Amino acid sequence: MIRLQDIADMAGVSRTTVSNVINGNTKRVSQETIDKITRILKEQNYVPHMGSVMLSGHGSRIIGVVLGFAVTHGMQALQDSFVGELVGTIQTEAERNGYFVMLIGGEKIDNVVDMASRWNVEGLIILGYDEKRYHQLSRKLNKKMVLIDAYPEGEYTFQNVGVDDYSGGYQVGEYLYSCGYRKALFVAETDRDSDARRWMGFKQAMEKNGEFCSRSRLIIVPGEKTGRLKKYDELLPRFLRARALAFSSDYDAIEAMNYFFDQGIRIPDQISIVGYDDSIYAEFVRPKLTTVHQDIHQKGVLAYRRLIKMIAGESMKELNIKSPVRLIKRDSVKE
Repeated sequence: MIRLQDIADMAGVSRTTVSNVINGNTKRVSQETIDKITRILKEQNYVPHMGSVMLSGHGSRIIGVVLGFAVTHGMQALQDSFVGELVGTIQTEAERNGYFVMLIGGEKIDNVVDMASRWNVEGLIILGYDEKRYHQLSRKLNKKMVLIDAYPEGEYTFQNVGVDDYSGGYQVGEYLYSCGYRKALFVAETDRDSDARRWMGFKQAMEKNGEFCSRSRLIIVPGEKTGRLKKYDELLPRFLRARALAFSSDYDAIEAMNYFFDQGIRIPDQISIVGYDDSIYAEFVRPKLTTVHQDIHQKGVLAYRRLIKMIAGESMKELNIKSPVRLIKRDSVKE
C-alpha cells in the first residue's frame, strides 16, 4: 500500500505539504505544486486514511447527502431517476473537488444527528425535508445545511435550491388550454409542496380567460403502484371525457401511458399526456413525452457549491435559488 511519504518523495516535497494538499490547507502551497501532487495522487490511486483526515484539524472532507424519504412512487428512493441523477451529480462534483459523499437515511432525525456527528461531516445537502423537520434537525446539529425543493409556509429561513414549480404548472395549463383541452385534469400523489405549486400554476393558466378550474380537477392518486392503477380503473371514464392529463412527475405520466396502452387506449389520439421533470426516460417512451424540463444536474451542482461556500464561511444572502423551467413539446399531446 502506497504511503503518504511515498507520494511526497515522488513529488519532491515534504510529507506535510502532501498532507496539506489532501486536506485542503493550500494557502501556502503554489498552484503548480498542488497540480503536481494531485496528479500523482490520481496516478497512484492514493486513498487517504479517513481517521487521519478527520483528526487532521482541517475538516473531514465529507459531505452528507440526506434522503428524507426511503420510498418514492412506491419504490426504493434511489431507483427514481430524479433522485438518482441528483445524488449522482452531487457525488461527481464532490469527488472532483476532493470531497467524499456519505448517503444518510433521514427519516429519523436522530439517525442524521448520529451519523453526521460520528463522521464529523462538514455539511449536509438534504432532500425531502420540510421546514419543521429542518428546524428539528438544526436544533440538534450544528452543521451547515442546504435543502433541495423545500417549501416553507412563510419566508425562507434556510438555504434552499429549487425550481419555479408554479411557472412549470402554468406553462402546462396554458399549452393544454391552447390545444383545446379546457377540461384537462391535473394528477399528483400529494396536494403539498411542489405538487401544490404545480397545480396552482396549472389552475391559474386554465382560468386566465375567465373560466373556472375547480379543485375537483386535481386528482390525488396513491403513492403505491397497485393503489394508483386501481385508482386509474375507477377514473378511466373521466379521463376519457377530459381527453388530457397533466401529471406532476414523468414517472407517473409514463406509468399511466403504459396503463392506457394495456387498456387499448391510444396516446395521444384518445388521451393527451404531459409530464414534469424531463427525466432520461421522457424520450425513450413512445410516444415521446411532452413534459416540463428542469435542470436536475444544475440543481445538484448549485446545492453542492452553495454548501461549500457556507463551509468556507461565506455569507449567502439569497436564501432561495429558484431556477427556471420550460415546456418541452414532443409527441404525447395531440394539438
